[in-house]
Amino acid sequence: MTGKIDALKELYQRFSQGDLDVAVEVWTDDVVWEYHASGIPGSGRYEGRQAAIDAVQQTVGKWDEFELSADEFFEQGDTVVALGHIDAAKEDQPVRLPVVHIWRYRGEQICRLEIITDTLTIAKLLGLA
Repeated sequence: MTGKIDALKELYQRFSQGDLDVAVEVWTDDVVWEYHASGIPGSGRYEGRQAAIDAVQQTVGKWDEFELSADEFFEQGDTVVALGHIDAAKEDQPVRLPVVHIWRYRGEQICRLEIITDTLTIAKLLGLA
């Protein structure tokens, strides 16, 4: 049962090193990215690997600094929930935000990611609210 968690820990490590290509290798071609954050760059529902990669780049690209950390993992069947935080900064305004990632698997590949975080704080820092 720890296989998925171990794989996700590696994924988070690769992502934090800026290695997005390796991090998304385990995504299915029809992966669904769903960021519950209306009006925030990268938010919404995206279907397909390239659309999901574009959404990741939109999300991260709006920050001057961005670091994602997963602190705890919970696995049940084909679902892994990661509780973590984002350390980010925009125009010298640092912030630490909680984040929840809900990973869904089809076999050994990720077919869906749902993201939940503090969207009001993000909107304020990005000048959207």
